[in-house]
Amino acid sequence: MEHLQSHLKCLSRDLLADIMVRLDGSTLASAACTCSDLQGIARDQSLWKQLCHSTWPSTALQEAQHLIASSAMDGFDRFYADSYPLILHDQDANNFPMQTHISPSKFASFIDVYYSDKCVLSSVLDGIPKAADVYEDNETSDLMRWLLNCPFKLVLLDADHDEGTGDGNELQSANDGYNQILAPPFMSFEQIGKSKDLCEELVEGLRLSWVLLDKKRGRTVNLSSWKPLLVKKIWATSGDYVIHFGCIVPVEESVLPHKLAKCLVLARCNIAEKEGYLRWKEISMHFEDTTGAYINGDKSLIIMNHALYCLRSSKRHVVEKGYQQFEGRKQELIRKKKLKETIADWLCLSIEVAIFITFGYYILPI
Repeated sequence: MEHLQSHLKCLSRDLLADIMVRLDGSTLASAACTCSDLQGIARDQSLWKQLCHSTWPSTALQEAQHLIASSAMDGFDRFYADSYPLILHDQDANNFPMQTHISPSKFASFIDVYYSDKCVLSSVLDGIPKAADVYEDNETSDLMRWLLNCPFKLVLLDADHDEGTGDGNELQSANDGYNQILAPPFMSFEQIGKSKDLCEELVEGLRLSWVLLDKKRGRTVNLSSWKPLLVKKIWATSGDYVIHFGCIVPVEESVLPHKLAKCLVLARCNIAEKEGYLRWKEISMHFEDTTGAYINGDKSLIIMNHALYCLRSSKRHVVEKGYQQFEGRKQELIRKKKLKETIADWLCLSIEVAIFITFGYYILPI
């Protein structure tokens, strides 16, 4: 039997490029390591640009293209390599640059929300809203000191202050204070009626990416976990769903005593029963320490800078394990704190009782 052999050299460069443009990032990088011909094609930035646009549609927005072009980014292959893997929870294998004076205007964020593999929201945040201009004008102003010392929260979407996102066509304000994403229906009316709690559907269907860009150094990192880490229904607020994405960022002891910070990307939404649409009330990002307290703006900027240099991993279960370990440690610290407070309360009560008995024994008549 005659065996037919196919050689890469028999295929034109255009045909190979047409094949490779259909690959995902990891497969494209692996193919580039096989031979010099494929390596030359894989270095084509147009392939990586198209791949980044399909993975993060926010990078295709005009504002995002201007930010990436004006930054020190080497190319879209570097953007993909830094942004696709997630931050790895590792305290001992990181060398952070010593920076304590960080400008809010140094950063930009690219946010994308998916449902059922379809992008329903893309947005770009240049700098830290209300902070970048103040910092450049007068970094010692009262407003800047307030921003640096108060709890940090970077808001993409707020029902009370909706400024629109992307090209202005993704959101539609609702009369009840929510924002309805113009996307395919989440569930039919019949499905919603049968299920009062849709947490599992949200875990399986929703994906969120929050890519942070250092414009001066051209480095990026994904602060989200893609898949929700926690979904819970708040019955007290008319059935709002609170969805947690995020990661654990190792930091120096000089920043936080326990050397760990949680980046929490918080999404809050409701489901329109008749239409089956997701209606968003909030999408924001902030940092917490191991006690669950919000971290102020000054330290949050340092943590964001540290995140750019953290180890990464494409293994989602490893990243989720680090998050679970952080939550376990957080609960342990809270338990110890409550135990100390309980012991202190009992000690104070015992002293008060002892004083009362002593006072009654020596002072009061028998």
